[in-house]
Amino acid sequence: MNSITVKVLGIALSVFILIMVGSQIAYKIQDSHDTEEAVLYTVNENITFKGMFLRDERVVKYNNTIDGVINYLYDDGLKVSENSAIAKVYSNQDQIYYRNRLSRLKKVLSDLKRAQSPGTTNYVQAETLRSKIEDYYTNLSNMIQQKKYSSVSSYSDDLLYTMNIYNIVTGSSENFKPAINLIKAEINELKTKIENPLSSIKANEAGYFVKSVDGYESSVSYDDLENMSTDELQKLFDIKPEITENAVGKLLKSYEWKFLGIIKNTNKFLINDGLSIRFNSSNKVYGVTVDSIKPIDGTDTSIVILSCNELDETVLNNRFDNAELIFDEYTGIKIPREAIRFQGEQKGVYVTLGQEITFKKVDVIYEGDDFVLSKNTSDDSYLLLYDKILLEGVSADEVSRTANYSEDSG
Repeated sequence: MNSITVKVLGIALSVFILIMVGSQIAYKIQDSHDTEEAVLYTVNENITFKGMFLRDERVVKYNNTIDGVINYLYDDGLKVSENSAIAKVYSNQDQIYYRNRLSRLKKVLSDLKRAQSPGTTNYVQAETLRSKIEDYYTNLSNMIQQKKYSSVSSYSDDLLYTMNIYNIVTGSSENFKPAINLIKAEINELKTKIENPLSSIKANEAGYFVKSVDGYESSVSYDDLENMSTDELQKLFDIKPEITENAVGKLLKSYEWKFLGIIKNTNKFLINDGLSIRFNSSNKVYGVTVDSIKPIDGTDTSIVILSCNELDETVLNNRFDNAELIFDEYTGIKIPREAIRFQGEQKGVYVTLGQEITFKKVDVIYEGDDFVLSKNTSDDSYLLLYDKILLEGVSADEVSRTANYSEDSG
């Protein structure tokens, strides 16, 4: 056997021995210590619960027998003055249709006349109009997708008006005289069909008008909420209200409302704290103030009363809703608390990298009961995503052996 062959065999044997030794070290490390892969984890501290809306509201009653159809003159949430007419009573539904149709035709007629007026068309460019049309169309689509139907009519009118101006400016239409004549003829016909109302319903005080009535309006005194016991507040959820006879709507004294709910006890907020809340019926986030927190004896729950001054359709049209108090959300690398170790004052964990045990720093951004979250980073001196975390302590001898093996392998 020549010397070259001996050398090759010697090198091969050395490599084999190193592999065997390394494998044994790695086997012993993995066999004697549990590991857990470092993964991303999100902690959401939001609190969800069911509650009820409470408002300072008074029922509007119509003292006469309603022998006809009611036509409301105000949309929900609009302010009315004392003794102002909030609705009129007509003999049949057709009378309401005629009036609504007449109002609509007058608006369309006015827009057509403005759209063909030289004072309008002489001072705009086609490109500017095209851009506006695209914006109105986008806004209209968004309102429909978000189910904000109360805004659809406004965007639809703006879109139609701008398209009509564009048609005049670009020469697609000379004028709208034929359409105007047809609308005028229909308006004159409708006027012959319209009858006087049978009666008028007036507001007995000033406030913000709402058409719907559910019977809860007289079930609780808004001003007494803070003085009610937990038993009395809990019973509000079990009330079977009766709608007031001849009720035609209600008046809210102000924009302020409260939301009453039962939640698990928490130390996340105190009385007078400002919080953010979102309801199931809307994606909107409201700013609320914590008015009171009343622990329920013998349970791990409390009754919380929140207040807000922002009134909209969600608040007006719902009595009960699922709510979510919004707190911080944290995303980081999840580390079992048992795996945390220290080198001096530096907090970190031991990880296995092949056959090597290495100490890696952690940057704690959240602490749970049995785990912490470390900031996700690309700095390899810190714990990285998918590192193998050692759950148990390791001796200095084990760290030294793996380090020496790494140097020898190099």
